[in-house]
Amino acid sequence: MATAARVARDGESGSTVKMRPTLLTLTILACTLNLAAQTAPTQNAPASQVEASKPPENGDALLRKSVVKISVTQETRSPLTPWKRESPEKFGGSGVVIAPGRVLTNAHVVEQVSEILVESPQTALPISFELVAIDPSRDLALLSTTDAEFIKNHPPIPLFDGLPKEGTRVTVMGYPMGGEALSTTSGVISRIEWAEIGRGEEDGMRVQVDAAINFGNSGGPAFVDGKVAGLAFSGMDNAVSDNISYLLATEEVKRFLDEVAAGTIDGNTVANLSTQTLENPALRAKLGVASDVTGVVVIGQKGGPLQAWDIITKVNGQTVDNKGQITIEEDRKVVMDCAIGRFVPSDAAKDHTIDILRDGKPMTVAIPAYSRIHRVIGSYPDGNYPYLMYGPLVFSPLHDELLRNTGAWMVFAESPVGAYFSDDRPSNGKQFVAVTSPLLSSPIGRGYEVMPGQTLKSVNGKTFANFREFVQGLRNLTDEFVVFEFNESNVEAIVLKRSEIEAATEKLMDSNGIRRQCSKDVRDVWEKE
Repeated sequence: MATAARVARDGESGSTVKMRPTLLTLTILACTLNLAAQTAPTQNAPASQVEASKPPENGDALLRKSVVKISVTQETRSPLTPWKRESPEKFGGSGVVIAPGRVLTNAHVVEQVSEILVESPQTALPISFELVAIDPSRDLALLSTTDAEFIKNHPPIPLFDGLPKEGTRVTVMGYPMGGEALSTTSGVISRIEWAEIGRGEEDGMRVQVDAAINFGNSGGPAFVDGKVAGLAFSGMDNAVSDNISYLLATEEVKRFLDEVAAGTIDGNTVANLSTQTLENPALRAKLGVASDVTGVVVIGQKGGPLQAWDIITKVNGQTVDNKGQITIEEDRKVVMDCAIGRFVPSDAAKDHTIDILRDGKPMTVAIPAYSRIHRVIGSYPDGNYPYLMYGPLVFSPLHDELLRNTGAWMVFAESPVGAYFSDDRPSNGKQFVAVTSPLLSSPIGRGYEVMPGQTLKSVNGKTFANFREFVQGLRNLTDEFVVFEFNESNVEAIVLKRSEIEAATEKLMDSNGIRRQCSKDVRDVWEKE
């Protein structure tokens, strides 16, 4: 099965890295985590406001008018201390105007920010912008302003239709480090493939170019024939290779804008499917397939209906070859996952259509279409992590950001969460509840130790389906003692007196700078009279 390139995190070498925009970023990049996918607190935008307008007059000068510099104030939250924001930091990036008053940029430029300012040579002063929508899974964000002068002086640029051909000249504009003026570089499109584009393991259509793209170019446009042909988002570590940079293809942008118009950001669809190629002669003989049969062999699929040894011959109507690839745009080979990810569920077609051979007999099966955003181990790209402080313990739903901060040690401790690390199926309301912080210092916690990320098995012998149910259960406790038992092996149980928990809470909140005992999303449960 084809493996997508990985986006560097925690200082990995030889990998692609996100284009953070300032010198400060170079210092913190090695320890900065890739921040999910879901809509930020947004305003839903009508389709007419996010669709690209007709092209302006030809000319490089007019294109330059539509490329903007973005400056942000970022106030992140650590998953280990979800009750507080970290000290503000200043960053920057680039963007492009794609509709009147609408700027497209990367999600990683504007995640967890308190202020967004946009400027260009046409602006006397920076203009305040609002975040309309954000999709970390595609690394895209849409910003807006109603400033009449900005709208007048920044003509929107249309999006390129389809995919440009390899060998096409491309012009990249933006505001990278090293100066204040708009930078223009050029190069050639060398490769287009379905590969990793987002914060985690999300795949999409990616364009490789040899134009120089540096910190600060993030979110800036790449132009082909006067249209936006991609959005700069990452580049290879220079220690590994020079002038290998990546763009998000405009088809990703268009799917994102369609979801913005619909009012929900889901990301590309997945299938939780593992396969192997059908190239080996012995394997083909064992399965009894004719020489003209092409496809891949199913290893497994969580939830079915595919079974081991099924041969997938088509995905959503597209023929699969023996290497697990499909052909798009007449002659371009991409991995089979592209046929899954490009599929957009609708009332007319809600499921993926998979043609298979099972024991030599042709059949067609349907696989539900879903995205990673609804999985059991979710994500909170806005930094608004749910939490509940209960005496010296702080709990949260187990989520991607917490896993990355803890090193996912639970997988080596016989934890049931390991089975869900790669399970993208919808959660149907299921969540794991985890300890999110080290034990807060208090006499009632003497002799105990917890590790962030360890997950709860039960409270006083009772289990729970999700975080809200857990909060409700604690709220209703009347027992003298509260017994916390955990899923991971060799993790001690914690027994506390309920009366001591309640007595210690106010002091612990004061000494740790905790303003509220729980996050806003569960206050209706916890503070219920």
